[in-house]
Amino acid sequence: MPEPLPLLPLQDVVLMPGAIAPLTLYRPAEVAALARHIETGSSMLVLAQRHAEAEDPTPELLHEVGCLARALRSVNLPDGTARVLVEGLARARVTHVDGDALAGFTATCEPMEAQADDPVQVAALERAVRDQLHALLGDDLDRPDDLARAGDTIPGAERLADYAAGVMELPLEVRQGLLAEPSLARRLERLAFEGAVAAERQELANRLRSTVQDAMDRNQREYFLREQLTAIRAELGDDSGPGGDLDRLRQRLEAAEPPEPVLEEALEELDRMARMHSDAAEYTVSRNWLEWLASMPWTAATEDKHDLRHARRVLDQDHWGLDSVKDRILEYLAVRQLNPSARGVILCFVGPPGVGKTSLVKSIALALGRSFQGVSLGGVKDESEIRGHRRTYIGAMPGRIVQALKRAATRNPVLLLDELDKMGHDVRGDPASALLEVLDPAQNTAFIDHYLDLPIDLSQVMFIATANVEDDIPHALHDRLEVVHLPGYLEEEKLEIARRHLVPRVRDEHGLRPDQLRIRPGAITELIRRYTREAGVRQLERGLARIHRKAARKVVEGRRRALVVTPARLPELMGPPPFHVEPAEQADRPGVAIGLAWTPVGGEILFVEATRFPQGKGAMKLTGSLGDVMKESVEAALSLLRSRAASLDLPAEAFTAWDYHVHVPSGAIPKDGPSAGITMLTALASLISGRRVRGSVAMTGELTLRGKVLPVGGVKEKVLAARRAGVLEVVLPAHNAHDLEDIPAALRRDLTFTFVEEVGEVLEAALERA
Repeated sequence: MPEPLPLLPLQDVVLMPGAIAPLTLYRPAEVAALARHIETGSSMLVLAQRHAEAEDPTPELLHEVGCLARALRSVNLPDGTARVLVEGLARARVTHVDGDALAGFTATCEPMEAQADDPVQVAALERAVRDQLHALLGDDLDRPDDLARAGDTIPGAERLADYAAGVMELPLEVRQGLLAEPSLARRLERLAFEGAVAAERQELANRLRSTVQDAMDRNQREYFLREQLTAIRAELGDDSGPGGDLDRLRQRLEAAEPPEPVLEEALEELDRMARMHSDAAEYTVSRNWLEWLASMPWTAATEDKHDLRHARRVLDQDHWGLDSVKDRILEYLAVRQLNPSARGVILCFVGPPGVGKTSLVKSIALALGRSFQGVSLGGVKDESEIRGHRRTYIGAMPGRIVQALKRAATRNPVLLLDELDKMGHDVRGDPASALLEVLDPAQNTAFIDHYLDLPIDLSQVMFIATANVEDDIPHALHDRLEVVHLPGYLEEEKLEIARRHLVPRVRDEHGLRPDQLRIRPGAITELIRRYTREAGVRQLERGLARIHRKAARKVVEGRRRALVVTPARLPELMGPPPFHVEPAEQADRPGVAIGLAWTPVGGEILFVEATRFPQGKGAMKLTGSLGDVMKESVEAALSLLRSRAASLDLPAEAFTAWDYHVHVPSGAIPKDGPSAGITMLTALASLISGRRVRGSVAMTGELTLRGKVLPVGGVKEKVLAARRAGVLEVVLPAHNAHDLEDIPAALRRDLTFTFVEEVGEVLEAALERA
C-alpha cells in the first residue's frame, strides 16, 4: 500500500475489521476526503484520536494502528456535514501522515502481520469467548435476541475476536488495544476477561432491575388496597384511618394548650399532612414533630411545698452530715418561697465522687414535691445534644433538655445537669455555649430547640448542676452558677451513713433479712479505715455488697445461724486489707516527710523521700512524675536551705560535696502544684541534719526564697485525708487559719493544728529534737 490514502480521524469510535458502523463527519476536510474516496473507489484509513476532546487533531494526536475501511453508503446533509456507513476491512499500521485538520489528512500505511499463536490455546479461548458472548448478549434485556444468535454463526477465532470487540461495551482504550494487538491469543484472553467482568455487571443490573420492578408493583398494589380500605372505612363511618389519626392528633394538640403561635403552626402542619400520602417520608417527619409538640408540658405544673421543716426532714433523712450544704439549700428554698418569680441563682454542687451530689438534688425535688429528671453531660461534644437536631430527616430528635421536660411531664421539674465539668467540644459545636441560653434567666423564657423550632419557656425549671472539678467548668458557665462545695465525709459520718442507709439498702438488694447477717460497728469502722481510702462512700458500699454476697451464698448453701461480721473476720470475707501501712511506720528515717495534696476526687497524703550521694557537686535529681511547679519547689527549698545553712545549723559542705535525689512514690501518677514546698524543705532539712521527721505530722504550704510560707487551697479536703491516714498533727500556713471554720468540730478536736509563717517555724514543728 504505497499510495497515500484518505485518513478519517475519529473522536469516540474505534472501528474493528468486519464491523459496520455509522459515522457523522463534521469537518469539511473529512467530507472532502470521503468524496475523493468514493470517486476513486480506493480504501480509506480510519484512525482513532488519542484525545477524543481534541477538535482539530494533529498527527501526533492520532493512534499508530487503525483500520482500512470502505464506504457502503453516504448522505450529504444541508448543513455541510455527511452521514456515512463504513465497513472495516483490515488492520493497518501508519507509516506517515500528511496534511492537517483543516485541509484533510492523507496517510501511507502497511498491513499488520499476525503473530503466530498456539492453536490449542486459541481454540480453548475461542470456546470461552463464544460461551461468554452468548451468555452476555442473551441475558442483556436491552439487546435483541438476534444479536446473541449472530455470534454463534461467525466462523473462525479471528473474526470472532473482532466481532466480540465490536459488540461488547468496552472503553475506547481497551478497543484500541485490541485493534493494535497482533497476537490473536492475547486478544481472546483479554476479551474473556472483559466478558467475565461485563457478565457480573449485567447480572447485578438485571437483579437490581427486577428488585425495583417488584417494589414498584408491590407499592402500586398497596396503594390501591389502601384507597379501597379508605373508601370502605368512609362507608362504615370508621375514623381509625389516617384522617381519624390526624383528628386525634389535633385533639391532643388542643388539649396540651400550647401558646397561640405554637398551636397555629401545628395546625398548619396538620393541614399539610392531610394533603400528603401517609406513606410519604415527609408525612412521617411531620407526624413525629407534631407528636413531640402534643407531648410537651406546655401548661402542666406541680405546686411547690413551702415547708422548710419538711425540707429539712427530707435532707436529714436522706443524708448524714453536710450541715453547711443543707443550710445553703434551705436558704435557697426560702428565697424561692418568698419570691417565686425571682431570677434565682443556679446551684452547682462540686465535690469528689460518692459524696452525695446527685442524691442531694433528688432530695431537693422530693422536698419541693417536684418531678426530678437528670441530664448526663459527661462526654457530650455535640451542640445538637443540647439544642436538638434540625428537622430535616427521619430520625431527628430534640435535645436532651426537651427530652427531659417530656419525661418530667411538668413545666417546672428539678433538672439535674450532671457532670458539667466533663463536657467537651469539637467541630460539631460547643455544648457549653448552648447551655448558656438554657441557664440564662434573661433568655430561657423563649429557648429554641432546633428540632421543635418553636420557643419553649424554661424559666420555671429548677436547674441544679454537679461537677467533680470546679476548674474544669467552662468560665462562661461558671459565672452563672453558685458553687457549693461538698468536700467529703468524716469517719464518724461514714459510719452513720453505712448504718442508716448503706447496710439496709444493700441488704434489701441481696434479699437478706437482719437475722441472717449482722455487721458490728467495729467491722464497719475497720472496713472504712483499712479497705477504703476515699472522700465519698462508693468503695464502702461496694465493700458492704461484697460481704452481703458472701452471706447470701452461705444462706443458699444451708447456713441457719446468722453470720456475724467482726473486725477479726473481715480478712476472711474481704481478703487482706490494701491500706495497712500507717504513715508513722513509713516516716521512720531522716529524709522522709508526709505532705498533703488535693485531687479531683478528694484529698490525699503523699510521701516525699530524699537521699544523697557523697563525692558530688550539689546536683539534684527528681523522680516520681513531678510537674514543673513541683520541681521548682524542690529547687527553691534546696536554695533556701543553702542560703540559711548557718542559721539552721546545717553544714555548708553538704551543698557542695553531695548530690541529692528526691522521689515522690506512686511514680505512675502525675503530680504538680506549689503546696508541697514546705514538705520538700522538711525532707531535705531532715536528710542533711540527720533529724527524723515526726511520723505523726503532715504538712502543706507554698514556700518562697525569702523563707515565707504562703497559703494554699483545698485545706478541708487535705485535713480529711490526714485524718483518714491516721495523722495526728497538721502544719498549715498561718493565712489558712480561717479555713478551719469549714472543718467540723469533731475533726478539729481529733487533730492538732500548727500554723506557721516562716521556714524556721516549719522545721521546729516537723523535726524531732536533736
